[in-house]
Amino acid sequence: MTLILVHSPKGGVGSTFITAQLAIGLAQRGQEVAAIDCTYQDSLKLHFGLRPSHQLANVGGDESRALVASGVALMNGHALSRTGRTDDEPPEIDQALFPEARVTIVDVAAGDHNLKDRLMPFATLHVCVLLPTPASLSVLPRIEVGTPAVSLPKTVFVLNQIDERLRLSRHTQKFVRELFHGALIGTVRRDEAVNEALAMFEPIPRFAPASVVLSDLTTLIDAVESRCGLAVDVPELVGSE
Repeated sequence: MTLILVHSPKGGVGSTFITAQLAIGLAQRGQEVAAIDCTYQDSLKLHFGLRPSHQLANVGGDESRALVASGVALMNGHALSRTGRTDDEPPEIDQALFPEARVTIVDVAAGDHNLKDRLMPFATLHVCVLLPTPASLSVLPRIEVGTPAVSLPKTVFVLNQIDERLRLSRHTQKFVRELFHGALIGTVRRDEAVNEALAMFEPIPRFAPASVVLSDLTTLIDAVESRCGLAVDVPELVGSE
């Protein structure tokens, strides 16, 4: 089982975009992928070119009804956040929602620490999405109260919406890189084409194939593949030129 949690600290944004692009990228590389929207904006589907009127099947229900877009099965996970698991129910109830042969990526709402804490024992990777702003960095001590952000197990960091023309953005990138070292697995530049693609209900690779974010996302997907043990080495043909 490969379970990836994508989460922004309270006050942050950007986890939905990263969730969608990770799902699309891994599906393009041959993985069976499902993406579950556990946020309250219900906007994950927009990054796949779907419209707000499209209804997603609930996770844990009849998954044969799940909408598939860009090779990714999309599901609504609001019930996970609303109901939760009672104290007398075994944790395997949550684990059963994530099939062994599938890569499942869950977009956890900012501030929904209860759901994150419930799913972390089963997670292969926790991707924490930060912005190059003081507000985003100020919540680092609250990602896991009592544990320094640099010491969190399974947790890696992505810095989203970098604008290298801005001094604060450049300095933030330098600070985060020096703080987390190898745990910073990706930086994604800001591009207005992302919002324009959403407005046109098109995935960013189709709407803006020359967008600067696409090369950043390729690097990020490479890192996630490696961390999760999903990368497949293609053997060289003996005697090939």
